[in-house]
Amino acid sequence: MKSRWPSRATWILIPLVLLASACGLPNRVRSMFGGQLPIPVTISPDANEDSPLAVELLVVYDEKLIDKLMEKKARDWFAGREQFLRDHPDDVDPHMWEWIPGQVVQPIELTYGIGAKRLVVFADYVTPGDHRATRDPQQPFRLVLGQSEIQLEDLQ
Repeated sequence: MKSRWPSRATWILIPLVLLASACGLPNRVRSMFGGQLPIPVTISPDANEDSPLAVELLVVYDEKLIDKLMEKKARDWFAGREQFLRDHPDDVDPHMWEWIPGQVVQPIELTYGIGAKRLVVFADYVTPGDHRATRDPQQPFRLVLGQSEIQLEDLQ
């Protein structure tokens, strides 16, 4: 005859699942196995002096490349991107878009693989500046393309 009460294993498993979810295990699991990151995008109506704006998001898998990329201004990135990608075909995963000021963009569903270390975003503004930002791939954010600068805003 089957008991109406949950098994002893169930009573042990429930607290373990609750504890794991409370301590951020889903983020660590996503980091170990890759994952998907939804990225909402907002583009200012007066972005980039009313000119189309190229944006590239790199998923970086080699920690040594992060500092190298963060030394580059967006203008330098776009000028030398082809050679950089040829030199590091397995170390970065590029995602590129071009948008116009005020364009309404559906959230991006970024998929990344095992071992993603960092996201680096470059925006090719016509104004002088670095126009780059970086983020941990496990931290959700909104990509905001303002009048003359890029921002990665925290999502709650």
